[in-house]
Amino acid sequence: MRPLEGVRVLALERAIAGPYGSMVLADLGAEVIKVEPPQTGDLSRLFVGPNHKGESFYYMAFNRGKKSLALDINTKMGKELFYDLVKISDVVWDNFSAGTMERIGADFDTLSRINLGIICCSISGYGQTGPYRDRISFDVVAEAISGAMSITGEPGRPPVRYGAPIADEMGGLFGAIGVLAALAQRERIGKGTRIDISLLDGQISSLAYHLLYYFCSGIACGPQRSGHLSLIPYGAYETKKGYLAIGPCWPRICRVLGVEEIIDAPRFESGESRIEHREELDSILQQAFMKEKAEDWLEVLYAERIGAGPVNTLDKAAADPQVLARNMVVEMEHPLGGKIRHVGNPVKMPEIGEEFSPPPTLGQDSEEILVGLMGCSAEKIKQLRQEEEQRAEELLASLRRAQ
Repeated sequence: MRPLEGVRVLALERAIAGPYGSMVLADLGAEVIKVEPPQTGDLSRLFVGPNHKGESFYYMAFNRGKKSLALDINTKMGKELFYDLVKISDVVWDNFSAGTMERIGADFDTLSRINLGIICCSISGYGQTGPYRDRISFDVVAEAISGAMSITGEPGRPPVRYGAPIADEMGGLFGAIGVLAALAQRERIGKGTRIDISLLDGQISSLAYHLLYYFCSGIACGPQRSGHLSLIPYGAYETKKGYLAIGPCWPRICRVLGVEEIIDAPRFESGESRIEHREELDSILQQAFMKEKAEDWLEVLYAERIGAGPVNTLDKAAADPQVLARNMVVEMEHPLGGKIRHVGNPVKMPEIGEEFSPPPTLGQDSEEILVGLMGCSAEKIKQLRQEEEQRAEELLASLRRAQ
């Protein structure tokens, strides 16, 4: 039995922060029902870029293992059906702006009157409280405000966003952790709770040792390239061909590189002095690394049990034997035909297994859920779709009047 088997999650979500976290729950065995607007679905379905038979790469990246229910919960019947689903679910998950769930009648206070055990997890830019509560935010904004961008990149250069959407993904992960904690708490106290996750909070949390460095020294550090605040050597170095990265390895690295004479140099004798003379030490090591190719250095570094690895491009990372051995690149049949490759689940447990279902097409599971799970008649579904079409026409007319 998978760890979260039997847990049902209703996900009202878009883009990354929400879908990433609910995909983690799906990987752990939860039944994640993605409740999407019938006309457009999750807006990430419409993002430009590579696609598989019209399904956006962006949407597919964060929605593996879920079910898609096309349902407009802003219609009268759609809201009633949503509430009926809440009665038989464990979690309502969203990543809308603060206050949105209250406006659409899907907030914790409302839903807990329908189901005392319901857990509501909301992920937003700034959380449900504080002076920025009503501002719009994105991954890049959270990275900027938190200070993360100020320590990324190279000294003297413009601030740089981390390559992956780290604020969004950490928000999703903290949301998933919160849900796991709330499920455990519900076992003890018999009722659900609300979980309030902020992208900015997550970024501040991730900067723990950088902020403690500031709290202890009064110095707000700047970009460290690929280095470390208090360790050297550490980071990426260029070689005759390619780059490699190494972790803490003083003084063994000096013997490997043939610069043993600097081991006993007074300016490098302690951790503090090496940090003080960081630029000179890095320059010496860099010059030595340039004498051979990365692959040749790595053979020696591995033999010496030094933590090291190549700086891979994405294509090389996806073909790395360790990545493949851990099933972190998986293949699955897509409902529209053909196979897609996807990332695997980093949580390895015998109970989870290594089989995955592909990201669903819009409304792919509507009939299974409305008829099979909720027992809706054909007439009721027809009435629901008529309400949705009428509302869509009204919204379109309203947009035209506003132009």
